[in-house]
Amino acid sequence: MQNSTATRLTTLTERVATVYQELFNELPVINGQAVYPQMPEFQLTYFIHQALSRHYFVQLQFKAAPEVAPMTVSGHLKQDAAGHLILRAPQLTTIVTPELLRSIQRVTV
Repeated sequence: MQNSTATRLTTLTERVATVYQELFNELPVINGQAVYPQMPEFQLTYFIHQALSRHYFVQLQFKAAPEVAPMTVSGHLKQDAAGHLILRAPQLTTIVTPELLRSIQRVTV
């Protein structure tokens, strides 16, 4: 009984947070996810360089089709010998193509 109450409370809390975000957030929201504006190429390049040289923990948001929530991933960016960008997250390691990025933000831990 206690577990089902906790589950309902968690679901209700998540729903209230989503509705609050949709109502009071200045950014557009799709499926509970804020959609950041497209950064210009020079800004993306500069922020990627900063993340690589200063080893920042960053949040990347990738481009998506209209009315589809964009994928957002957090982790550390690295660059291999061939110049590929590699995102290392706790449960994910992937190659990042800068042309597919919508935004990059430093995350304070």
